[in-house]
Amino acid sequence: MPSHIYDTIIIGAGGMGSAATYHLAKSGADILTLDQFQRGHTHGSSHGDNRIIRFFYDKHFYTELMKTAYDEWRSLEQASGRSLLYISGSVNLGEKGNQYAQTIRRSLDMAGVEYEEWDKLQLRERFPQFNVSGNMDILWQQDTGFLHANKCVSTHLQMAEKLGARIQENTEVTRIDWQVDIPTVYTKENKFRARKIVITAGAWTSYLVRELDLPLTVTKQQVCYYRPTDTESFQPNRFPVFTEVTSESEFMYGMPYFGEKGVKVARHGMGKTILPDSSDRSPDSEYIDHMDKYLMARIPELGKAYHAEVCLYTETPDEDFIIDVHPHCPNILIAAGFSGHGFKFCSLVGRIMCEMVLNGRTAFNISHFRIGRPKPSGGILYRLQKVNN
Repeated sequence: MPSHIYDTIIIGAGGMGSAATYHLAKSGADILTLDQFQRGHTHGSSHGDNRIIRFFYDKHFYTELMKTAYDEWRSLEQASGRSLLYISGSVNLGEKGNQYAQTIRRSLDMAGVEYEEWDKLQLRERFPQFNVSGNMDILWQQDTGFLHANKCVSTHLQMAEKLGARIQENTEVTRIDWQVDIPTVYTKENKFRARKIVITAGAWTSYLVRELDLPLTVTKQQVCYYRPTDTESFQPNRFPVFTEVTSESEFMYGMPYFGEKGVKVARHGMGKTILPDSSDRSPDSEYIDHMDKYLMARIPELGKAYHAEVCLYTETPDEDFIIDVHPHCPNILIAAGFSGHGFKFCSLVGRIMCEMVLNGRTAFNISHFRIGRPKPSGGILYRLQKVNN
């Protein structure tokens, strides 16, 4: 039996786990973070150059939480001296009167977040890269941007290490024994004990808490990259983040040219269910062709995709997160099911998990993220996805 007892063991060092590690280390706690892969790996949901950060949501509670998430990212930038968050503004496109635009207007109004409603000519004047009809709702929000995802994760981990956290890579957790006085984490070669266990294992979460039968589905998602001839027209100071609910009920999104890969464009959700350890990590030619066809109509200057990648979503039925205490063991905390839209909240979720570990509760309203919440009544993205499944 190992003699050392950590204050907290964190399982998973991706977006959420790295943030929880940082916040707990900042509190002075004795932390061990375990990850089955090497940091910077591409097997999960937190890798890559960029992730959108935005206020607009069809569910008001996300818009409210984003206020603090932005602040936490800026605080991390200040503490680390690194640039992590880039503001480009965003346009949301959709057919005139579409329900998603109506609900995000309502959420923004309730949160007191400013936005503008544009017509086709205003969009053309500001961003001539877009080709749209006159029969569209167009919303502009100036605070939207993107996060340098890889750098966010590495910064959280490096800052945590400076504060004394121990991070152990290439260490797969095989099981957790929570039915003992001090919870014990077993790996293939060792076992570790801690007063609290935080599970931020992404697509592998269900394997660690099989007894809960969490409603988590792992799906294969794909993103495409484009290198237009005129790259300057797609830099963050000249091209925005964009989202669109199409007439086929697909939710498309894209980001400005950033890093070496170029303009990133993808479809949210609608991926096929796979196992997290699946070898199916090759992009599908049909998907790439579909994205090329969409962009030929919407942003023709982008041309055809030159590269595509695969990542994973870990989805809940309503696309809302799971942030809660294990119902049978108050010393186990779970953050999972971020459903392809959680990375922007990493900085905040790390703080929330820290508060729950240290105080047994958080100051933030996470009632929507409880394990035992009622079955989903919907949500625009949830319904959009189900239309095509």
